[in-house]
Amino acid sequence: MVSKAKAQKADPVRDAAIDYFAGRSHDEWRRTLLKTNPEQKGKPRMRQRGGVMVDVNQPWSKLHPAAKADNARAAGDAYDAVKKFPKDREAASAYVHERWIARNKSDPSQPKELFKPYGKLPEVEKDKDRAHVDNMKAALAAVRKRVAKKAPKKSPKAKSKAAARVTVQVDAGAWRRLESAAQVLSRALGRKVAPETLLKAGIDAMTAVSKGVAAEAKQKKT
Repeated sequence: MVSKAKAQKADPVRDAAIDYFAGRSHDEWRRTLLKTNPEQKGKPRMRQRGGVMVDVNQPWSKLHPAAKADNARAAGDAYDAVKKFPKDREAASAYVHERWIARNKSDPSQPKELFKPYGKLPEVEKDKDRAHVDNMKAALAAVRKRVAKKAPKKSPKAKSKAAARVTVQVDAGAWRRLESAAQVLSRALGRKVAPETLLKAGIDAMTAVSKGVAAEAKQKKT
């Protein structure tokens, strides 16, 4: 059985969205922190990440690997929230908060009042969870647009092959006649001829006749 972790790794959209979200989310958080608390500039902001105390008041490019891994987990939780509740922002935000509690319950540096259920949080704290949901939706939109741009265009040959795979419906009576004709032709040729072969030959013949008629009509008009 494939584990949940392996199944998630196999999802390229999820991985791309997490990569897109994690760094941008951290740098946005830090910009807000320094804008509202300018005295924090250049000062360490120690938090427990992955069992070690690290300074999270650093740009993403200089952030400790343990902090980056925690941001990736937060991004994964935001992705799961959006997938579980694609049309319910509040439910998705509540899920983000539940996962935040699970990740931070052993961190003594976190204020105890933040460990309340989502419904009991002040609006300013709820907005942080809502921002995670909104940012993940934006990340998914950007990732899907990028994937669409990278998708290779089909060559004329590939388009022709795709067109050849179009299903043709034949009623029971016509199919019986095709089978009968295929059997007669098989006996005459001494080899197996499938009804499908006759059907394709008939379609090719009709196509050729149609092109000939169209060309003749065009010549008459000129």
